This record gives sequence, C-alpha cells and structure tokens, in this order.
Amino acid sequence: MMQDMERIKEQVGCNEPASDAQIKICNIKLKQNNLPELPAEYAEVLKICNGFSNEDVFVFGAEIKNNNRFKDIAEFNIAYFADSQVDWLILGEDDFFYFIYDAEQKKYCIADRDTFDEEYSNADFMMPLEYILRIE
Repeated sequence: MMQDMERIKEQVGCNEPASDAQIKICNIKLKQNNLPELPAEYAEVLKICNGFSNEDVFVFGAEIKNNNRFKDIAEFNIAYFADSQVDWLILGEDDFFYFIYDAEQKKYCIADRDTFDEEYSNADFMMPLEYILRIE
C-alpha cells in the first residue's frame, strides 16, 4: 500500500497525515449521526494522506478545518444524509461520480452522482480511489 500511496501523492494534492485523534473524532461524529464508521483500511490511508484533491476531484479526510482544498468526510456525510440512517459513506466526489464505501457489502464503489447507479465496485479501496482521482 505504501508504494501505491507514494505514487498517488506524486500525482495529486495530498493533505498532511491525520492523527489518531482526528480519526477517532470523525468516527464519533459519524456514529452520533447514525452513519457507519470509517473502514479500517481507509483510516490507515488517512494517516498517510488526510484527503486528496485533483482539479475538480475531492477524496475526503478526517477533521478538515478551514481548508478549501480538502473536504471533511463527517461534515459532508452528516449534511448530505441529514439524520437518515444509511449503510454507506461518501468518501469522495467529482462532477459526475461519488466514491462510496458500502459498509453492509464491505466494498468500495464508484456511483453516478444523480442516480447512485454503480459504475464500478471492489472490495479493495485502491482501484476505486485511483479511478476517482484519475490516476493512471
């Protein structure tokens, strides 16, 4: 994973690593709002790069404050789902797709922003992450 992350960091904007405290606070906020916690492997990615950006693409981080270049996963999902209980988290977005973690199915998906039709899914987060960030 480290080699993949270094390759990604060379191609897109990468926020400073998240601390264990930031990840814990994010999970508390998600749980308080009836949303699933961050998947463990994604939490590990946040410890390397706490959010990504690439032109009009954002992959969210934990406890992002006062930063227009990166978005906060808890704030985004809490606002988006507004007291609904769902089994998935939106981890990132571009103009056309969402990068989603489906906690019930334990898989990562790329889904159409308007219809939520699944374009692609995988149990491993790396391929959908590279897809949404447009990494070749």
